[in-house]
Amino acid sequence: MIDFKDTLAHYKDKPLEEQLEIEKVEFTRFQNWDYLFYKEQRLKHLAKINSAGALDSLIACIRYNEPKIALFAGTFAPFHKGHYNVLQKAERIFDKVIIAFGKNPQKDIKKWPVPQSIKNRQIAEYSGLLTDFVDSLNYDVTVVRGLRNSTDFQYEQNQYRYIQELKPDIKIINIFCDKEFEHISSSGIRTLEQFNKHQQYILE
Repeated sequence: MIDFKDTLAHYKDKPLEEQLEIEKVEFTRFQNWDYLFYKEQRLKHLAKINSAGALDSLIACIRYNEPKIALFAGTFAPFHKGHYNVLQKAERIFDKVIIAFGKNPQKDIKKWPVPQSIKNRQIAEYSGLLTDFVDSLNYDVTVVRGLRNSTDFQYEQNQYRYIQELKPDIKIINIFCDKEFEHISSSGIRTLEQFNKHQQYILE
């Protein structure tokens, strides 16, 4: 159960446009919840505080208009400053970005802790195929892939062909990190960790 604090007074006598702006703030506050659960709880809350049809239009918008949601997926071992740079860019495009930590069964890589700085987002874990995980969400998402350089682009281009054959309707966008982060990689950080020289690249 999500404990919403807003009341009818927050919306009273406001036009729909202003009500929607208030709703955007609420949606941002609860980014850590899965969208379908949030939507269900939000509609129940608004129905409870609704009076004389004051929120009917807002409730209809929430029920029938879906936000733009992205899925930022990767092994993220660890999730580092370069990943965070891509995440911030994605959040300027989408209403919500889910961070999905994928487990590669062919790689025996230790599990790193999730940084505190991203724990206010929705964090998910999956094993197996990315396309199966996308299908399991039961709502529309766009997959975000972070790129550092042209080598990453070529690799992702090949991966995209496989993914597209498995799920032809999948939507994927590539986002390049800023130049100052293009040398950072999770494998490089794991190597530096052996010499205790990795701290400047990871998130708190």
